[in-house]
Amino acid sequence: MDLQTISVYDRSAEQIAAQHKMLVPARIYQLVNKFFIKGGVCADVGCGIGRDSAWLSKQGYPVISIDASEGMLQQARQLNPNAYFIQDSLPLLKKQADFSFTNVLCSAVIMHLIDNQIAYAVTNLVRIAAEDGVLIISFRGTKSKDHRENGKLYSVIEVDKLVALFTQAGTTLLHSEIDYQEDRDVEWTNIVLKKLPLLAV
Repeated sequence: MDLQTISVYDRSAEQIAAQHKMLVPARIYQLVNKFFIKGGVCADVGCGIGRDSAWLSKQGYPVISIDASEGMLQQARQLNPNAYFIQDSLPLLKKQADFSFTNVLCSAVIMHLIDNQIAYAVTNLVRIAAEDGVLIISFRGTKSKDHRENGKLYSVIEVDKLVALFTQAGTTLLHSEIDYQEDRDVEWTNIVLKKLPLLAV
């Protein structure tokens, strides 16, 4: 993760938590309902305040909630005292074992990586997924010329190149879309991938 971005999340965790509690990623939840393997163990990579983790848990998914920012994790633990949170981060996800998760959600995270970290992040997101596991990746850009908003990095990510990286890492694309949120004037890219068996790679 971009260190300046983590620092912003740490310093502004309470304020960001208040904002995130008001946002409901309805489209992501629709994609989860359509593509995730029911009841499979799920990694919420970049869980923030644990909003999506709490929703996943209510849908019957055992969840491991992962975030780089200790400040955001403190907020998450207050809001969800019975959930399991761990401080870990892309691109390496050092604390997560290979083939650990049937489902992997990585929403609003990958754009906070600097360019040369993205390929490593893809490799490790695929690494932690089980064979035939499903990954949902969601990200957005920014209209800011310096690619930062309030200090947080929003790298320019070309979806075709990102999908190619995931393909090289051993997945197949199930779904790709642009989700424009008119009320926020924000364009999200959502992709859904399935990890192939090793013999198929």
